[in-house]
Amino acid sequence: MPRWTGLVLLFALVLHALVVKMPSGLLPEMLFACHIASVVLALGILLRRRDLVAVGFWFHAGVGLWGCLLDAIAAGTTTPTSVLVHVLPLVIGYGELKHREVPRWIPLGAFGLLVGAIVLSYLVTPPTLNVNMAHRVWPPVARIVPSLWASWAANLVLACVLLLVADRLLRRILA
Repeated sequence: MPRWTGLVLLFALVLHALVVKMPSGLLPEMLFACHIASVVLALGILLRRRDLVAVGFWFHAGVGLWGCLLDAIAAGTTTPTSVLVHVLPLVIGYGELKHREVPRWIPLGAFGLLVGAIVLSYLVTPPTLNVNMAHRVWPPVARIVPSLWASWAANLVLACVLLLVADRLLRRILA
């Protein structure tokens, strides 16, 4: 795919930030791991770095899409730009990586992206927004998850499993 696809992805993120997040006072939510993964993917395209494209794509396919769907179901709503910034990376990433060799360490890179996003969110985002569930247990599971530490552990274990399953499937699909 040409480099302009990276610019399209960045434009979609800026549009989402300006149309949805900023007017609602939710700009720190642009530090959700999905958005960080999209920036990594877009930079990978612009810099012609297949490993960066793969990390962003693997994250979206393994964790991001499912997290977005669960959040939309729990909230009972979403926005068109949110759909755009969660589907576009999958389409663009697939187009970039189809029939290309992807390093074996990519799931670990996608997992590291999630860990880094949680730490960054904990340090710089308002606790009220709970970006990347860094400050408290996600309300729909709060009755069964006893503490923030347990929540982090459960989320990271689940993310690891999802990324490994996605890795097996994506390598077959992209081959």
